[in-house]
Amino acid sequence: MKKKYSYRGVRVSSKVRVGAKNSKRQKSYCARSGAIRGSWKTNKKSANWVQRRRWKCGYVPGEVRE
Repeated sequence: MKKKYSYRGVRVSSKVRVGAKNSKRQKSYCARSGAIRGSWKTNKKSANWVQRRRWKCGYVPGEVRE
């Protein structure tokens, strides 16, 4: 069974391997996930926010910091 990634009680899937920093794959993921609408920017318990921290994405305007 795959290990789950967790941040302060939020569990998300870790089936997909995280791309290397500044790789094309990592940049693409961060661009896609940053454009998602909704309240994830202000909610540290949202799956999108947790995955962006896991992928080491930069912060987007309005996103709450750790």
